[in-house]
Amino acid sequence: MKSYLFISEVKLCKSDHITFASRNSTVPRAEVSKHQSRDSCLVIIKGNVYDLSSYLDVHPGGSRIILRYAGRDATQAFEPIHPPDAIEKHLPPELKLGPVVESNAGIPPDPALPGTSLPERTTNKKVLSLLRSVVNIHDFEHAASQILAPRSFAFFKAGADDEYTAQWNQDSWKHISFCPRVLRPIQSIDLTTSILGTTYASPFFICPAGGSKLAHPSGDLSLTQAAGKHGILHWVPNNSGCTQKQLADGRAVSQTLYWQIYAMEDLSVTEKEIKQAVALGYRAFALTVDAPRAGKRERDVRLTIEEEASDLNEGDEDNGFASGPTVARSHIYTKFDWKSAVSWLRKLTDLPIAIKGIQSWEDAVLCMEHGVHPWLSNHGGRQLEGAPSALETLLAIHRECPEVFRRCDVIVDGGICRGADIVKALALGAKGVGLGRAFLYALAFGPQGVDKAIRILKAEVETTMALLGVSSIQMLNSSYVNTNNLQFKLPCRRSNL
Repeated sequence: MKSYLFISEVKLCKSDHITFASRNSTVPRAEVSKHQSRDSCLVIIKGNVYDLSSYLDVHPGGSRIILRYAGRDATQAFEPIHPPDAIEKHLPPELKLGPVVESNAGIPPDPALPGTSLPERTTNKKVLSLLRSVVNIHDFEHAASQILAPRSFAFFKAGADDEYTAQWNQDSWKHISFCPRVLRPIQSIDLTTSILGTTYASPFFICPAGGSKLAHPSGDLSLTQAAGKHGILHWVPNNSGCTQKQLADGRAVSQTLYWQIYAMEDLSVTEKEIKQAVALGYRAFALTVDAPRAGKRERDVRLTIEEEASDLNEGDEDNGFASGPTVARSHIYTKFDWKSAVSWLRKLTDLPIAIKGIQSWEDAVLCMEHGVHPWLSNHGGRQLEGAPSALETLLAIHRECPEVFRRCDVIVDGGICRGADIVKALALGAKGVGLGRAFLYALAFGPQGVDKAIRILKAEVETTMALLGVSSIQMLNSSYVNTNNLQFKLPCRRSNL
């Protein structure tokens, strides 16, 4: 199985234990193979040699992942989850020693790495057969599990701890029933809607989700292009495997993209990212705030432990049971409060801002008071086990502070698998409804898979609205849904606002 190498923005100083004629001089492959320890760790990435000895302990994915490739070529592990400019953007130039000179005599081969592209995993005939068998979004998960590398599927599927919250995200929508009206004109169904000031052809969108290149080599580029083809929103993740410019260049002429950010520990990195996104034409931002630390995703962790079982000499003192997810990210700035976070963002842009990870009606009110939009999400059930579903938070806002719906665009994600789920969220006041895992599973089948997922959802939304007696998104309101089956699960509590 494959391990993955991660680069963060941490600034380091080059260690002085390795000396070559000059920086950027060539480095013999035989020399690289001699440096396989914590004290002396050289790694080859895309034909260049890097001294990562001083980087091990600050690496977001932990030191063991780097050490597995010490003295070897890590390119195949690195490329699926990093944009092309990741090294230049985040690693200090002094860590680059120079290009490697191949001299393989007497050097053991690099660890075998199973491929992540479809042709390497299975035949095109099987892929097409599986894709043809898909008739709903649930089917994509099963089909993708047949062709994705086990590590990739585990990363996409994993939830926090016992995965109860991830499952509840889906199940909660089943507790809402419809109140359909009949004898209403439904000759045509209008799905157009506005999300943060931009009109889209459908109210659902592709959520920011890292690791898309683990599903398909094209990664977020295929997601962007499919979204453009169908006129829906792709909210691009900042840990995309593509650069901001690649996605901006790949969008349709009239397509509007939004960008998601984390506030990195080095805020200047995020500030540069925001300014570049604005210059490239991204027209809104989402600041993710529900992940100051990575949740314990045991499905992902177990595969990591299994694939590193050969490292028995390291004992059991490295807390492998608490290791981070397959696709790690840089360390997050944790000193913000509401006032300082919004003030910082507003100094950088006057574009619409959503705060992603709202899990209480009190924080939705704070979004409203600070002039930003609440994105109801528990990170796909991947962070805090026992967190409320977005639906529960949506209902709590209705009960405690309905003014939020008048002053903000409320965005929702989590457990959405059906067009009916999307319509329920819209009827309860959501302006945009996001899906993350669903599109990653679809992406395992390349652009055709993403295209089919969008068409399935659009058809289901149209059918649900027609059967509900509604011909446009603007007509939907809470009178079309019955929430009694879920309301009893929401006891009143004293606010800690």
